[in-house]
Amino acid sequence: MQAKRGSRRGCKVKATLYRGDCLDVLASMEPESVDAIVCDPPYGLGFMGKRWDALPPGVDWARLCLRVLKPGGHLVAFGGTRTVHRLATAIEDGGFEIRDMVSWLYWSGFPKSKNVALSIDKGEGHPNRGRAIPTASTYQASDTGQAHKLTSNPVGPYEPQSEAAKKWDGYGTALKPAQEPAVLARKPLTGTVAANVLEHGTGALNIDGCRFAYGDEAWPGPQEFQSGGRFVAESIFLGEKDQRPSALDARGRWPANIYAHPKASRSEREAGANGCRVARVQKRQTAPQDRRGWTIQERARGALPIESRTITQQSNRSA
Repeated sequence: MQAKRGSRRGCKVKATLYRGDCLDVLASMEPESVDAIVCDPPYGLGFMGKRWDALPPGVDWARLCLRVLKPGGHLVAFGGTRTVHRLATAIEDGGFEIRDMVSWLYWSGFPKSKNVALSIDKGEGHPNRGRAIPTASTYQASDTGQAHKLTSNPVGPYEPQSEAAKKWDGYGTALKPAQEPAVLARKPLTGTVAANVLEHGTGALNIDGCRFAYGDEAWPGPQEFQSGGRFVAESIFLGEKDQRPSALDARGRWPANIYAHPKASRSEREAGANGCRVARVQKRQTAPQDRRGWTIQERARGALPIESRTITQQSNRSA
């Protein structure tokens, strides 16, 4: 996406969306023509066995990003908690300087964990406990707080049947996902930071433009409040309010490498694309494929053959 500067006061930004493979789009752009890149590439988790999610983007992608960025331009790339190390390695090997790791806290993930006690019981021949099937109306009209979800086949916590399973009651294999990491990297500067920002307009972060307002829920840490004409700061250690006056910066809290925000709904995501002009990029010609159906470009990006990916997924699930 190529952003065009619009009205800053009205938060109006004109944008052009380029439809196509990002490698094609990046290769078609002028060198050193981009101020910053913010992206959410494939996490490499093998989503539904899809080939495009076999691995995070590799060093070829990172080098193309480096090519189009101005000196000192920043790159923010989101990744999965289990595969972000591969993403960071590719970015660093592509020529970037790793500056930080940002964590987006969204709280609402669903734990994909295996019930160890249930697995032991199933191995010993005990039947499964069944599955809860939601009804068409999942909440009663009187349940305005939606605290009690209705199901046609309610299933409570699993109760182990065998003695072996009882010893492992409460054990699982995964934590609840509640954050996504993002790599913050920068293209090398030309000279000093001061010289680079003057020449290219890049190389620094707008700290004041990213500050947390006091009381902003995007900051998940201790908050400050104003009481009796003075600020009251919560203590992160005591869980109480420290009544000593705090010297707070009127501009807000310094931006941190963590922030909290719920995931946007589908309608919210789609609303942001209304009115965008779409520019098509000519696709590459179909490249020769090997016996597994993988193109040379795909293998160069580090994608695993589908057989290897399936074996890896099975071994992960068994753990």
